[in-house]
Amino acid sequence: MDTNDPEGPTPAAPHAIEAMIERWWADHFPGSPVAQVTQAWNHAFAAKEELKRRLAKFTSKTVRQ
Repeated sequence: MDTNDPEGPTPAAPHAIEAMIERWWADHFPGSPVAQVTQAWNHAFAAKEELKRRLAKFTSKTVRQ
């Protein structure tokens, strides 16, 4: 990292963040105890999608500032 960079670190592109979340999901949830209970799976899946929406909104605000 360049310590003389006045703009600071470059935020990750929204699609990169989404891809990272999807990879994490695929690594941890299929075949897990959560996957064995439909209601739990649906709840966790909805939370994952909400996280992606929030991060996309957060990163777009950060880039505009």
